[in-house]
Order: sequence, then C-alpha cells, then structure tokens
Amino acid sequence: MRQTRIEMLKTNLVKNPNTKTTYIIEKETKGIIDKRQYNNITNNDTIKFFRRLGGTETIERGYFHCGYLIYKLTSKSPCGQNKTIREFKFIEDKRYK
Repeated sequence: MRQTRIEMLKTNLVKNPNTKTTYIIEKETKGIIDKRQYNNITNNDTIKFFRRLGGTETIERGYFHCGYLIYKLTSKSPCGQNKTIREFKFIEDKRYK
C-alpha cells in the first residue's frame, strides 16, 4: 500500500510600509507534517474560528491522487499587517510509512 507524505512550505510576510498592497518576506520554513497535523490546520472549524476573530482565511483546493484537498491556505491577521501562506505538496511514496 502506498503512503502519502505531506510537505508544507510556510511563508511569513509583513506589510511593506511604503505601499498599500505589497508584502515583504520575513521568514520561510519547509517541513514534513503528518495527516493529523494537516487535518488540524485545514479543518473547516479552524478556518471559521480565525475568520470569526477578524482575520481573513483564503483556501485553494485541487484534485490529487489522494482526493480533493486544500493545497494553499492564505491567512491574514485582523490588523492586516501580517500574512501567512501555507502551501502543501502531496507526495506519493511506496517506501514512506
């Protein structure tokens, strides 16, 4: 049976003080997460919770070998100064457990 490895690229951005709409990359991290962590991050209740706090949550979905999943999650803070982009890659590997 083949397993799926999930890689997450997390990019933290800060608003550029000289313009209204552009952001500057503050930090980028890349790592491997498991299915439980992915479900906690992309859960519909989690997204609704952050929207209720005043932030903006934008999701993008796509078809992959393991289903119709979220591959990009963009979160903006309520003040609009910080933005976090989480991009997911689904890698099918028969050797991965």
